[in-house]
Amino acid sequence: MEIIIDIVCQVYAGLKSKKTIDLVLKTFLPGYEKLNLNYTYPRHDKNYIFKTEDEMIGYFIENPALDQTFYWNKYHDNPDKIMVGANITEDDKLIISLTMDTTEEKRDMYFNQLKEILQSNIGVITYVDPADYENGEDFIVKYG
Repeated sequence: MEIIIDIVCQVYAGLKSKKTIDLVLKTFLPGYEKLNLNYTYPRHDKNYIFKTEDEMIGYFIENPALDQTFYWNKYHDNPDKIMVGANITEDDKLIISLTMDTTEEKRDMYFNQLKEILQSNIGVITYVDPADYENGEDFIVKYG
């Protein structure tokens, strides 16, 4: 079986939600590496450093019309080299991605599992680069 590198599975997850992000992380990347607290900053204060990962994500979930993408990784016990991405769009939607190095069969399994968990049939598989879209509505139109 041939391993394909940099497979990107993206699925529309509906309205932005920390609960959804946590569910995907727990399912696909248990024991993930926490984000660096200087990963990003509040839009009103470039010098502020978030105190926790939850505070950082919460800021983008709780404030409307912000866009931000987060990526989580795990460097041990992750044979398919899965990386979880959460793209919070400016129209307050959430697109979840799984980037991985694996076989076509496992790719399809992960993609279908992600769609099932998110209760969404809107998604796309790309290679190396994530799919191109402007916001959540644009993702729905292009990949729904």
